[in-house]
Amino acid sequence: MGPQQRRLAWHQFVQHATCMLPLLLSSPLVHAQPGGTPVEIAAGRQRAAVCFACHNANGISQMPGTPNLAGQDLGYLENALRDYRGGQDRKNPVMNAMAQPLSDQDITDIASYFSSLPRSGDGRPR
Repeated sequence: MGPQQRRLAWHQFVQHATCMLPLLLSSPLVHAQPGGTPVEIAAGRQRAAVCFACHNANGISQMPGTPNLAGQDLGYLENALRDYRGGQDRKNPVMNAMAQPLSDQDITDIASYFSSLPRSGDGRPR
């Protein structure tokens, strides 16, 4: 590849990168929501005490079929708890019963607590 071809390839790369930049910056992965305020995290630890029987205080479950919650995205956890509370979109008798009495603030606090925890040893939630 000669110098002129390299310049053309570079120019095309810059054009494509410039077009892709707005898409990348609007990605939810780039704008992941932080784990909540210290007050929400502390309140969430207290409110989540009943969750520890299955999900453990560290958010890493030892029970087969029970997901790890440590390090999960705050918005994902909030939506999941709201869906369990509603009982229409997520149907699980145990989780529906656990989430039913939660207030919106309880959901924010619990989600803040679990999202603030370090993920499992391999760096990914299970």
